[in-house]
Amino acid sequence: MIALVKTGEAFMAMTNQALRHHRLSAAGRQALAILEGAGEPLSPTTIAERLIVTTATVTSLLDTLEKRGLLVRQADTTDRRKLLISITDEGRTIVDAFLPEIIALQTAVMAELSEPQRRQLLRSLAVVREGIATIDAEAIVAAAPKRGRPRHG
Repeated sequence: MIALVKTGEAFMAMTNQALRHHRLSAAGRQALAILEGAGEPLSPTTIAERLIVTTATVTSLLDTLEKRGLLVRQADTTDRRKLLISITDEGRTIVDAFLPEIIALQTAVMAELSEPQRRQLLRSLAVVREGIATIDAEAIVAAAPKRGRPRHG
């Protein structure tokens, strides 16, 4: 699992460095991609859920993206107490620029794996995700053997 996390972190660091010319954080890129992919305005809560962050975190992120003209906030027509977030044409232009770059980076990183190896990797990752989703982590932690050190008297 540590190797998997370190691999993901290395890929993200490389991607962030390579895409720095867009002047967007990884979270900013993800938020814009979520909005663009949704095809409709989304609530800040929905964006936060899809990013797996708190609504407070997404508020700051949305503020930054709005200042750059990449999204707009608008009142929900069915409930004016709520906000909806829409991507702007400029936001779509940036998504159209960085998504092919990310795909190119992914393709280059995976180039040394054959097609069967890539399929096996995806299957293996799906099994790991299923394990994460189905185990009772608290019960496993509670039952884990304790590590002790001999006492010197």
